[in-house]
Amino acid sequence: MLATAIAFIKKDFLQDISYKAGFTLKLVTILFPASIFYFLGDVFEGATSAFLKPYGGAYFPFVLIGVALLDYHTLSLQVFSNSIRESQMMGTLEIMLLTPPRLSAMILYSSLWGYIFTSFRFVLYLVAGVLLFGLDLGEANFLGAFLVLLFSIICFAGLGITVASVIMLIKEAGSASILLGSLSLLLGGVAYPVEVMPGWLTRLSSLLPLTHSLQAMRGALLQGQSFAQLLPEISVLLLFSLIFFPLGLLAFHLAVQRTKVTGTLGHY
Repeated sequence: MLATAIAFIKKDFLQDISYKAGFTLKLVTILFPASIFYFLGDVFEGATSAFLKPYGGAYFPFVLIGVALLDYHTLSLQVFSNSIRESQMMGTLEIMLLTPPRLSAMILYSSLWGYIFTSFRFVLYLVAGVLLFGLDLGEANFLGAFLVLLFSIICFAGLGITVASVIMLIKEAGSASILLGSLSLLLGGVAYPVEVMPGWLTRLSSLLPLTHSLQAMRGALLQGQSFAQLLPEISVLLLFSLIFFPLGLLAFHLAVQRTKVTGTLGHY
């Protein structure tokens, strides 16, 4: 299993770096949103918002964490679907079913490099914030942040696998990805605290994993919250993980079985 996972990571890594210009741009372009939000924060400097006080009162650190963590959510909604779509178009999906690992395991393996690379980008966001824009992480609880990130990835992956299951059945799931991505961007507190929204939207946002991921990640990195302080949000993320990930795998298994019955497994 480990050897298979490493083989997938190596394959995707080599494929990624073979397009050197594109690979470099994926790293360099993190400076653009970071710069935009830094200068946007300057516009509101001195105008302290009560909603930002729990995060130090500054807008830039708040939104930088939001944009960096959003990368994982976006990746999760795309990477599993793209893997299925690519296999269907190349005619290799049925062949994958004949290999010893289960198809669900193969799909998970295909996402590993994406999560590794996104983690590298996440670190670069923080490094750029500290070195170029004066982001203060002196009190950060990095171990707590890692735990938050781990459960966040599991939650997001469950949603992404569910979207991939839809692709298996109807051969198109772009609308589902866009809808989930838009809802999370609107309600998850990426660019603004969820408290600024009307009460009913704030309550609705609590049903999204991204909301709790961002609350906990900002608490760990910007406020240096202890594990005890992070526990409520981590507990919610753990609950979401125990629900979304198994359900995603179950939905994927049922979708594969259905396409076998209908003979549409390799159709796209």
